[in-house]
Amino acid sequence: MKKLNTNRYVFLLLCFVCVWVSACQNQESNKGGDESEKREYVYEPQKGRLVIASETANPEISRVTLFRDNEIDSVTSITPQAGKFKLEVDDIITNEIYFLKITGTSTKRGTSGLAWTEQVPVLALPSGELELVQQAFNNAGSISKVKFSIKGGGEDQQFLNDWQAALAELQADEAGKTEHYTIGARGATRIAGKKESSKNPASITSEFVGQQKPLISSFYLISRLGKHRQQAEEYQNLLQQASESAKNSKYGIELASRLDRIQTKIKQLDLENKVVATDARLAEIPWDTFKDRKYLLLSFWNSSDQAAVKAVKELKNSVPELESNGIDVLLISVESVFSQWRDAAKGLDFKYSYKVRNEAQQALVDELYLSDLPRLVLVKPNGEVVEDNLDIDQVKELE
Repeated sequence: MKKLNTNRYVFLLLCFVCVWVSACQNQESNKGGDESEKREYVYEPQKGRLVIASETANPEISRVTLFRDNEIDSVTSITPQAGKFKLEVDDIITNEIYFLKITGTSTKRGTSGLAWTEQVPVLALPSGELELVQQAFNNAGSISKVKFSIKGGGEDQQFLNDWQAALAELQADEAGKTEHYTIGARGATRIAGKKESSKNPASITSEFVGQQKPLISSFYLISRLGKHRQQAEEYQNLLQQASESAKNSKYGIELASRLDRIQTKIKQLDLENKVVATDARLAEIPWDTFKDRKYLLLSFWNSSDQAAVKAVKELKNSVPELESNGIDVLLISVESVFSQWRDAAKGLDFKYSYKVRNEAQQALVDELYLSDLPRLVLVKPNGEVVEDNLDIDQVKELE
């Protein structure tokens, strides 16, 4: 009888061990599945050889320097002979954008002797030789006599060439504008001059991004332009259409990572410790005074961002109706210069207007991922986030 009971206990113990092991394996399996669902964005740069040659004799050119995409760190430099050169770089990171900075002295009539600088974007391909092309550029606002571009590099490089050409035209047009005056009995009077252009470098870059080409060059321009949150759907479509080399490029991976961060919704915000801001008198936000309100609408902006200023002015019209519905609007600036913010905020005349303390800005930017401005976040007084990215139409529905 004792032997039977002992065998029974051993059998039950073995069953328990088997069940426990199986459960642990399932748990580990499920854990592994969860980990696999987390997207990791790892950029693995590849190296190659870059050659840029120029066979055009241009005595104006005195120096050619290759810079990285931040336009600050130089890679190499060369002194042309009679304007001709052959720039060669071994072990350069491929599928990244570089800038060829060309400096010289003008021989053009009217600007002779003046120094000039041009920056030409270059996509470093895994193989192949590129050529610096020089074309006549007779725009009155241009100091140099030529416009530069890169031959070779396929559609990606042509896209960069077109973008740079548009910027060069804009810069020359702006420089060529003059104001004319006539002298009369009342002194000097301004007469009609050239009409001010509505374009600027950012708007031109936006136009090129708007072509929605799934190229490495497009992703690079997107990284310059920003506004990822506003165009998230369009950018996601571009990534889906792109080749594997474009997706795996530095700019493709950066874009995918940003979009993934944007799509991660924020559920709770520690208002007192994360939104550390003061008004024009340096008084901090009195969070306790809002505890009985239904919601708080946090409007993040920057006075130097025209789109943000425009949105804030539009939001101002909704404030009375929102307040009557138990929703207070807090205008919160994320800029560094106190006097600049104070002057701009004074003109907007919001009841609750604050500027984030400089030492607290980075933590708040990281917490809310304030990559784009303006940004409207609807929260409860306890910090529970109701909606972390409202647009003005959704605000009007709250009225």
